[in-house]
Amino acid sequence: MYDPYQYPKLRWPLDVRVEKAEGQEVIVLNCPIGISSQPMILPAALGPVLSCFEGKLSVTEIVDKFREYQLSPDLVQQMITLLDEHLYLATPRFDVAQKTVIEDFRQSPVRAPALAGRGYPAQPDGLRALVDGFLASGQRALIQPQGKLVGLVSPHIDYRRGGACYGLTYHFLKAHTHDLYILIGTAHQYSRRLFHLTAKDFATPLGVLPCDTRFIQDLASRYGLERSFADELLHRREHSLELQTPFLKRVSEKASIVPILVGSFHKMLSAQRLPSEFDEYESFVAGLAEVARQRIEQGARLCVIAGVDMAHVGRQFGDKEPLSAERMQEVERRDRIYLQSITQQDKRAMFAHIAEDEDQRRICGFPTMYTVIDLLDRLPIHYRSEIFEYKQAVDYSAECAVTFAGVGLYQ
Repeated sequence: MYDPYQYPKLRWPLDVRVEKAEGQEVIVLNCPIGISSQPMILPAALGPVLSCFEGKLSVTEIVDKFREYQLSPDLVQQMITLLDEHLYLATPRFDVAQKTVIEDFRQSPVRAPALAGRGYPAQPDGLRALVDGFLASGQRALIQPQGKLVGLVSPHIDYRRGGACYGLTYHFLKAHTHDLYILIGTAHQYSRRLFHLTAKDFATPLGVLPCDTRFIQDLASRYGLERSFADELLHRREHSLELQTPFLKRVSEKASIVPILVGSFHKMLSAQRLPSEFDEYESFVAGLAEVARQRIEQGARLCVIAGVDMAHVGRQFGDKEPLSAERMQEVERRDRIYLQSITQQDKRAMFAHIAEDEDQRRICGFPTMYTVIDLLDRLPIHYRSEIFEYKQAVDYSAECAVTFAGVGLYQ
């Protein structure tokens, strides 16, 4: 019988990063869906041993593999014990914890704010002051777009780096009234499925954003209940939608939301086939367009909000070359081409642009934006756009850069 304590295996999903702490490299393990509440830090020297925790090698075989380095069985057992206690190992302890978290989330009518107190203030007064400060910066904008706002492209980077861009972007939402927001963002955690729904209201320290459950139910009945909600747990910790909610609650107090997460287009890019050639994509977007069209015909004022970032470059994201000013100039040149596909409402050009270099810049918002453009094409809503701001958050010391933008789509 297989013994997970004799054949140790790291569980999934798991974020593993090498970081610097007090001048030393360390391995940091984090749980992206919050089953493990605390990160775990190990010396970087244990990285090769940790890479053997795949469930294929026994403790004895792992020790033998590193015998020349005098790796002891006691050290391996200590690693197993610590990983298990922190719920980072595929063991019965983790299985029980995961089932409990999934069931608790499933039973809760509300998606609680995961970042309150960490990514932004948990107290209403503090968060309101922060959001209002960012929104106030938008009042200095010189542009005055004309027309009905049908879509908004907002960042999902943290407020420390992107708060001003959020404020500028949502400033332009204040002049418009909508009944319903299709809130669509990036699912950063891997799933075999492409789209992820939830019928939960989204709580914020500023109040609750109600979910339009009838819209979700109508959409899920077309796409299929099982695949709509199979990985609903991804919503629990996902920041791409949550970081929109304080701004949305502040500028549109009574509107409802339709929360949607979009996964990776990796297999579309690998096959060099458009997403519409895949049933899991086509059936979802066709269903989404049908339900949205019905609501519009019933008089609903609808707006699509995409929580998306663009390029992720630097050694922190796997690049071999160091960051430089010249590299970031080239990133901006390519980003502007990508943005042009949004402003021209051209999803085919967007797909071709990403496929051209196999998504070398790691544009995590690409599947979301492709879906948004396709949805508006099908409604049909033809828009003109206004780029409010393009920004690069660059940390040369950490070898990390993320780019993002705020864009309005006007009918």
